[in-house]
Amino acid sequence: MSDRSSQERPGTTAAAGGPLGASTQLSPTPTKDTSYTMDELMITVMARQLHGEVLVSSVTALGALAAHLAKRTHAPDLAVLSTPESGMEVAPIPTLTLGQFLTDAQQGIPLTMEDIFDAIFLDRFRIWINPAQVDRHGHVNITAIGPWDHPKVALVGSRGIPEDTSHLSQILYYVTSHTPRSVVAQVDFRSGAGYGPDRMRELGQPGSPTLLVTNLGVFDWNGPEHTLAVVSLHPGVTAATVAEATPFPVALPDPVPTTTEPTAAELALIRAADPLDVRKLEFLSGRAAAEGLVNIYERERQALHAAVWPHRRSR
Repeated sequence: MSDRSSQERPGTTAAAGGPLGASTQLSPTPTKDTSYTMDELMITVMARQLHGEVLVSSVTALGALAAHLAKRTHAPDLAVLSTPESGMEVAPIPTLTLGQFLTDAQQGIPLTMEDIFDAIFLDRFRIWINPAQVDRHGHVNITAIGPWDHPKVALVGSRGIPEDTSHLSQILYYVTSHTPRSVVAQVDFRSGAGYGPDRMRELGQPGSPTLLVTNLGVFDWNGPEHTLAVVSLHPGVTAATVAEATPFPVALPDPVPTTTEPTAAELALIRAADPLDVRKLEFLSGRAAAEGLVNIYERERQALHAAVWPHRRSR
């Protein structure tokens, strides 16, 4: 991941954080200000891919906000899952430490892991996955970087991706920093299956990768022999930029469409749902990430104190 300052659209500004209670605001008032940051553009693009009566899991801040935005705009039938413990039909509230506290208070519909896997097997489940690596054929890696017998980095493991990539009709990925380290010619380990002879022989079409959203554009695997292809490039991004950031050829349409920008209403919904700017942490690394974590943690602590202390004193 890289510093978000290198990924902002020229002329855009960061949204100011507000009190934690603003995340429950039901009808934020859109302003005429349509300047946005890269996180907000990506969330909007991700939200526009979600439709229908499906269960949407919100594992990351960007995924949670995309689900929230979709449900509040064009896809009211989505069932949004915060965590299995908190249940579904709760508003995703991106936090570092208060997620369970805040979503429990909403009294969501409880779900079990069996319910979630039933939804996967019935193709009624959607999730935005943020892989460490994604390759030209759509294979993804969240398991290990480097050789399997002596990896440089051990990651979280494949988790539910094998089931997703063998059952779902819509497989959605996003990468916040499109570089040769994250978008690779071949992944170090296949946590989730992309296209290739093995897929058609062993799995068939269900579970094939559908879309990749990065800080440079929107991509699919409709290039020659199911390789990566441009769907649209974000405003200000050129084909040369994509070529420099990708270690293999990427198919280009002619002309190349430009990604549709967020509306004022969409921006208002995103900012009201994430007043602490947790979404921006996914674009930070190193010292900037550490400072961002400390800042958000302190604001969460203050918000929790303000919410709980008055009730304790009144007992």
